[in-house]
Amino acid sequence: MIGKVFVIIVLIVAILVGILGVALPSNRLADYILIVKFFDGMLPILGVGALIKYLCSNHPFK
Repeated sequence: MIGKVFVIIVLIVAILVGILGVALPSNRLADYILIVKFFDGMLPILGVGALIKYLCSNHPFK
């Protein structure tokens, strides 16, 4: 249940960031670009962490 709530929150945040990118005036777009660069740096780290967690889990392969 908590996983579904987390996914919904992440989707809402992603949609809001997308809307802000379209709706913000060009002088406020610099703040948006900073947010995008933050996520560009964060995503590979999260991806590697998720891969390590998946590989180290005790789930049997099907």
